[in-house]
Amino acid sequence: MTQIGAFLSPDPALAPCCADRIAAPDVRSLDADAPAAQEREARRRSLGLLAGVFDSHVHLFPDAFYAALWRWFDAHAWNIAFRGNAEAVLDKLRSGGTSRLCALVFAHKPGAARYLNAYLAELCRAERDVIGVGTVLPGEPDAAAIAREAITVHGLRGIKLHCHVQRVAIDAPETLEILRICQELGVPAVVHAGREPASSAYGVDTRSLCSAARTEAVLQALPDLRLVVPHVGADEFEAYFALLARQPHLYLDTAMACAEYFATEPAWAQIERWSHRILYGTDFPIVPYEADRELRVLARRIDDDAAFERLVRGTAAELWG
Repeated sequence: MTQIGAFLSPDPALAPCCADRIAAPDVRSLDADAPAAQEREARRRSLGLLAGVFDSHVHLFPDAFYAALWRWFDAHAWNIAFRGNAEAVLDKLRSGGTSRLCALVFAHKPGAARYLNAYLAELCRAERDVIGVGTVLPGEPDAAAIAREAITVHGLRGIKLHCHVQRVAIDAPETLEILRICQELGVPAVVHAGREPASSAYGVDTRSLCSAARTEAVLQALPDLRLVVPHVGADEFEAYFALLARQPHLYLDTAMACAEYFATEPAWAQIERWSHRILYGTDFPIVPYEADRELRVLARRIDDDAAFERLVRGTAAELWG
C-alpha cells in the first residue's frame, strides 16, 4: 500500500492541470419524455425486465484511485454524482437491478497495472457476480508479462486499455503486443478507441489518435480477437455500426452514449438492429447522473422486447460466459 502514492503522482491523465474541460451539458430530466416512452419503461419494469441485468462497464478501483479520478473530473469534466468505495458501488448497482457486471480498471503509469490487477482479482474472489477485466500500460517494462499474469495467474477474464488515458493508439506496436496476447489466450480486450470525450487534459489529441479506421486495421491484423469498443465508438457511431457488419468479433458497449447526456448520440434503430453485438454498460460510478439512467433510457427507446433483453443481459452473457 505504501507504493500507491507513486502511482498517483501528478500526471496529465489522472491529475488536475491547466487545460480545457470536456463539454459537460446539464442532465436532461426524463420526466419530459412522451407518455408512450414512459409507459414502455413501466411495462418492462412490471414484467421484471429491468432486474437481473448484466452491466458490462463498471469501474472498481481502490479508494486512492477513486480519489484521483474525482480530482481529475472536478477539474476537467463533469461532476461525478456517486462517490463511494468499490463495495458501495456494488451495493448501489445491485439495489438497482444489476445481477452481474464486468469490473474494468486501467493503468495510467508504469507500475500501476500489477497493483490494480491483484486488487481486482482479490475483489472478484469475494464477489462471485463480478467478472474482472485487468489492465496493463502498453509499452511499460514487462508489459507482455503483466498482461499474461492478469489472465493466467490472477484469473482475470480480459484486458482493458484506454487510448486517451494511456496516450497510445489501438494500432500502435506496443498496443498490438497486448492485443495479440488477448487473441492467443482467447480473452476479450476492452479498448476505449473512440475519439470522444476529447480534452487536452489527457495530454494528447484524442481525435487524431483514435479512429474507426485504426480499429478496423487491428481487427484485420488479429482476426480472432474479440474486441469491445466502449461508448458505441463515440463519436464515429455510423462508422462503427458499419464495422460491425464487416468484423464478426467486434462488440460495442452503450456506456454514456445511450444515456441521452451528450449532444450527439447513436441512432436507436441501429442500437436495436445490432443488439446481438452491443452490450449494456453504465461507466458507473464515473457518471454525472443516477446509476440506472442508461437502463431507463434503453427501456424507453428500444421498441422490441427481445432486442432489449439482448442488450441488457443476453449479449454480455454470451461474450463473457
